[in-house]
Amino acid sequence: MVIWGVCNRKLSGLVCLAVAGAVLLGLAVPAQAEIYRWVDDDGTVHYSSTPQPETSQRERRIYDSEGRMREILPAPVSAEERAQAAAEREQAERALEATQRARQDRAERETQLRRAYASLDEIEELRERRERSIGGNIQRSEAQEKTLLRERERIRRQLDGANEDSRLADRYRAELEELDARIARERQYRRGQRDRLSAIHERLDLDRRDFQQLVLNGSR
Repeated sequence: MVIWGVCNRKLSGLVCLAVAGAVLLGLAVPAQAEIYRWVDDDGTVHYSSTPQPETSQRERRIYDSEGRMREILPAPVSAEERAQAAAEREQAERALEATQRARQDRAERETQLRRAYASLDEIEELRERRERSIGGNIQRSEAQEKTLLRERERIRRQLDGANEDSRLADRYRAELEELDARIARERQYRRGQRDRLSAIHERLDLDRRDFQQLVLNGSR
């Protein structure tokens, strides 16, 4: 070899062997060899040409032959961390779905309002019409109850003047029961009408608010 020839001519045998060994060693180590730095569970720092043991739970740092850090490999994820990450992903997905549903509901609500009303004044006009209609129903029911109460009072006087054990008294009592039932129905009807009017006011208040926010303010 050339190395041995050079050594024989210029160097002594011992020096020649040392130089040849160093050259051969340099040839055996690749120029881009990776050096691994890792810390074990006891905190001890290790350097080696092989990765850290798989059982280690710490991060790994990879250096090149010139001592420059090339890459950081994170520590393996534990089962608890994987479960937490999965839970966080699921929560984020649910939040995204909720946001998308809210946007869709908002768009559908805006479309509904635009089809139903042309302005806020139209909402108030509808409110007034409903109030007049339901108010008229309540007034007619109140008038009907007054008529029934007068009829009830008349039959009550007849019952008081009749023989209690007579067939006529039995008829008066039956008529009174029928009148009481009709009066109760009128009162129940008016309660239902008032509940209906309250629900209409609540819905129209909501329509007015949403129309203001989604249609008027949203179009600016």
